[in-house]
Amino acid sequence: MTRSKGPRVTTPPTTAQEHDPSALRHRLVDQLLAAGHVRTATVEAALRRVPRHAFAPEVPVQTAYANGIIPTRHTPDGRISSSVSAPWLQAVMLESARLRSGHHVLEVGSGGYNAALIAELVGRTGQVTTVDIDPDVTDRATRFLSATGYDRVRVLTADAEHLPPEAIPEGGFDAVIVTVDTWDLPWITMVAEGGRLVAPLRLHQYVWSIGFTKRDGALVSEEPLTVCGFVPIQGTGAWDPNLRAVPGRGIRLAFEDGIPLPVDQLAPAFDKAPFSVRTHVTVGGEEPFDPLTLYLAGALPGFCRLSVDPDGHTGLMSPPPPHWPGAAIVRGTSLARLAHERIGDGESGKGVYEFVIHGYGPGGHLVATEMAEHVQHWQRNHRAAPCPHITVQPKDATGPTSTYTDGLHVFHKKHTRIKIDWPVVPGKAAASLVLHRPSANTQDQDSGSPAHPHSSRMATSPATADYWEPLWAGGRRYREVTSNEATLLADHVGPGRGRPALDVGTGEGSLARHLHRLGYRTTGIDFAPSAIAAARTTQQGDGPAWHVMDFVSDDLSALPDATYAVVTCRLVYRWMDDKAAFLDRVRQVLAPGGTFWVVTELAGRRKENDPYRHLGITPAEAETLTAGWSVVRTADLDVLRCYALHP
Repeated sequence: MTRSKGPRVTTPPTTAQEHDPSALRHRLVDQLLAAGHVRTATVEAALRRVPRHAFAPEVPVQTAYANGIIPTRHTPDGRISSSVSAPWLQAVMLESARLRSGHHVLEVGSGGYNAALIAELVGRTGQVTTVDIDPDVTDRATRFLSATGYDRVRVLTADAEHLPPEAIPEGGFDAVIVTVDTWDLPWITMVAEGGRLVAPLRLHQYVWSIGFTKRDGALVSEEPLTVCGFVPIQGTGAWDPNLRAVPGRGIRLAFEDGIPLPVDQLAPAFDKAPFSVRTHVTVGGEEPFDPLTLYLAGALPGFCRLSVDPDGHTGLMSPPPPHWPGAAIVRGTSLARLAHERIGDGESGKGVYEFVIHGYGPGGHLVATEMAEHVQHWQRNHRAAPCPHITVQPKDATGPTSTYTDGLHVFHKKHTRIKIDWPVVPGKAAASLVLHRPSANTQDQDSGSPAHPHSSRMATSPATADYWEPLWAGGRRYREVTSNEATLLADHVGPGRGRPALDVGTGEGSLARHLHRLGYRTTGIDFAPSAIAAARTTQQGDGPAWHVMDFVSDDLSALPDATYAVVTCRLVYRWMDDKAAFLDRVRQVLAPGGTFWVVTELAGRRKENDPYRHLGITPAEAETLTAGWSVVRTADLDVLRCYALHP
């Protein structure tokens, strides 16, 4: 049966209708239909039948049928701890749950009204279980459900993360609907194969209502996401915002997902006005841009949410909205923040805004450019996609976990691993990034007319431990040494026979371990302590020696050997600011007749829309690398070129 999609004819309500619950209820449902929140006849019928005002007797009937939340319980400090959710959002989630007659459904977070709607949808042959940790909430739900004729709904007082086994039907629930703000999805094992789970899932403080289907033990979603807000879950599922305050600055950073980073060292970064990098990516005044923030949260290690105390900050940073902390990333003593500036009125007159990245601290220009490049990559490759593809697996499930495959981002939770895959749908490319250097009287702006100081093309060469340490600490890893690359290495450097080898910028030590297997007495050095920690952690049995050392600036006499038969440099040369000085240091430690083995990308070998296209070295940089060696041998591997250089 197809419901008419034609326009509905309405007349102004009479005074009597303004106080009549039935008339108000039907008017609300008409509004939800017109807005597209209600799509099926079954959800429409349930909304027209269940008396919403009976579950909120404390408020006037007009308030009960307004399209907003109704707070029903508060914490001692005044925060809402229970409420009747907004009707539009209830309708969206019920449609997403795809409930049918006879279904067994679990509702997490009680109140009574939504459980009654579910009971209407599953009918007399179905079963509804609603659970809440607060006995006052479940007592209220029980009373109101009984009074309205829905006493067949089973009401449980329990921590929803630890539901009693007898409450779970054999084979699992046909649907689980979560009506509390949740950081994880511990109910994944309670959903029947082919069943649905709809939940307001929290990722880095962003909350989206997402509908999942259970397939082969995983929850899968390829549906549009709905930005929403709910009261926070209580009990063992309550999350830790990992909130850190920058001393004396009135700035707070929340690392709710990922690895929390230290922030005390950031205080001096806010003594000066920020660098600004214009992205030329724009958004309309009422156009949502939450997909961009979700993309950045997964793509950038060190991602956090930034809030500002309006009474305590220095004035160099304008506070983001109180209920929408800004998107930021931390790189050692530097920080970048996503902001926007109004650049016009737009056709609607509601404004056109450009995303601008503000960078603070000594490496502010570098970290701002890094974030800006990801904004542009999202614009070119993912903005036109209708939605990301999300897969939720139990924590111990096998499968790819890399967070650095382009388009695939992974969030590790307590019970699950959430993988977000961004389909590539080419969009309009933005213009090149432009850096605006701060003047003495500029400050961070979130809106208004952009200033136009002298600008220059931004160079990106973060060759300091201050930049790389947070990346390694956050899980960044080099691409693995393939069997073909290992074969080329063996062919060009030969057997070690106990001779010394030095791997510069060793990272997690993959290349150094290959040198060890060839028989070299290998030392791996890196200026990032977390990289050396990763190398030591992954080592099994005998292997290379590992040292934290900056090859460019530290005293070379600190190395265990004066000279080395082989010096290697894999995926590092591109990042050296002064490449000639770096090569001079290599020559100082390379033994006569030794081999300098370099693996690097070449410019232009990646596709035009690849976000890592900029990682290749230019022809001029390649010429600097090969100049002055008596023997130069090369071999190519996809985007990589391997150099064997002899003095």
